[in-house]
Amino acid sequence: MKFLRTSLFFSPWLCCLLRALLGGIFLIAGGAKLIDPRAFARTISAYDLLPEELLVPAAIGLPAIELLAGLGLLFKVRGSLATICGLLTFLLFVLGYAIWKNLDVDCGCFSHLEIHARNSLLVAFLRDLGLMAVTFYLMLWRRIRNRFSQNMNSQQLKGNERSRND
Repeated sequence: MKFLRTSLFFSPWLCCLLRALLGGIFLIAGGAKLIDPRAFARTISAYDLLPEELLVPAAIGLPAIELLAGLGLLFKVRGSLATICGLLTFLLFVLGYAIWKNLDVDCGCFSHLEIHARNSLLVAFLRDLGLMAVTFYLMLWRRIRNRFSQNMNSQQLKGNERSRND
């Protein structure tokens, strides 16, 4: 039973599915905001965290990074998962600030795709926590896989050395 749980939890299929899901979410979120950067700049402005002159660069730069990180995760580009982890950390701090200040603003996570929904900041915060959990799972999965590969390689080397000595 333990083997079944462990093998299911660390299944390469589950990892691929979660990586595609996370990459797709960031691809959609970044693309949706890049379609209308002015609307996203207005959303950023409502948080009152940036000066006016930085709104446009942030409204273009942040979605571009999201889009590239999502694509990178889909195509297994090194550093994409760490970038997504950093983005999620930043977004959690911003959402936490807005919740703490009791701001009545739109999350801005998916720009025009969620404007009509008017999701609460708490729902967006919890959603991002879930995405962070997926990110940590993928990091753990990669670390365990790398450690397993290293162990297999070292065992092969030891076996080759023994056969040479015989």
